[in-house]
Amino acid sequence: MTQTAISIRVYSFYLFLMGLGLVLVPNLLLHWFGFADTKDIWIRMLGLFTFTTGIYYFYASAHHQMAFYQATVIGRLFFFLMTIVFVFVFHQSLMLAVIGSVDLVGGLWTYATLKRYQP
Repeated sequence: MTQTAISIRVYSFYLFLMGLGLVLVPNLLLHWFGFADTKDIWIRMLGLFTFTTGIYYFYASAHHQMAFYQATVIGRLFFFLMTIVFVFVFHQSLMLAVIGSVDLVGGLWTYATLKRYQP
């Protein structure tokens, strides 16, 4: 498995854990990150979407999907930038940017591994 595939695989495990947590015990995760409890179904739907996205990452890491790897760098950096926008423009908790920083670090890790394999 290449270093790029490993970075994608690790991120898939993060998505699996975060997704399962949001589906099964959303208020526990919300509490850890300093957000209010909710009974709204949308947090569990977000967890389901997150877990499902983890399946894509896991599959791509097993089948060396270079275009997917490249797209994840853009997507994860965009996700991080949008958390910054939410914090400063919409006056949300700084914890959103902390959560988004996982995407920043993961995206930069994948980018760095991709740069090593380019001719």
